[in-house]
Amino acid sequence: MSHQDNKEIEIKLKIDNLEELEHLINQAGAVLVHPEVLQRTIRFDTPEQDLEKKGVFLRVRTGEKSIMTVKKKIDKTETRYFERNEWETEISDSKMAEEMLKNLGFEKILIMEKYRKTYSLDGVWLSIDRLPFGNFIEIEGAKDDIDRMVELLKLKTAVPITVTYWDLHDEYNREHHLTEENIVFN
Repeated sequence: MSHQDNKEIEIKLKIDNLEELEHLINQAGAVLVHPEVLQRTIRFDTPEQDLEKKGVFLRVRTGEKSIMTVKKKIDKTETRYFERNEWETEISDSKMAEEMLKNLGFEKILIMEKYRKTYSLDGVWLSIDRLPFGNFIEIEGAKDDIDRMVELLKLKTAVPITVTYWDLHDEYNREHHLTEENIVFN
């Protein structure tokens, strides 16, 4: 993603059979970009959650590399794709970045852990995510390319998810009468 082109377009799909999906991804000739790694995302906000109220998400993530990211919701009418503006930069010291953000007044801290494996196929990113509440694939790229991948990977019957993992986690908590704010493996 270039500095000028900061729009992220993706869909997320719940996956029931990871082995079958990975077989289809490999059969299609996808290149494994990052083997599975535990990603730990720390999301920052003010105590009043001022950023979230504006649709802005500030995070530091570790995994295959350490990055700081700002994502901002886009007002749109199309609901099939999840679109946001995204700015990210690689950082050398995630703990220092966390301390800097805390010292700037970002006290509300949420943690998400997921195991992610990332493939690339014809300019599209395919990320397989295992979270404590389910398995998903994120398909990121141009809208036509996303649709082509959905077809190629036999995922046409899956319902596109156009919300964040945080939103899915909140829904999971409501359904299971849980109150855990963080998304972490026990």
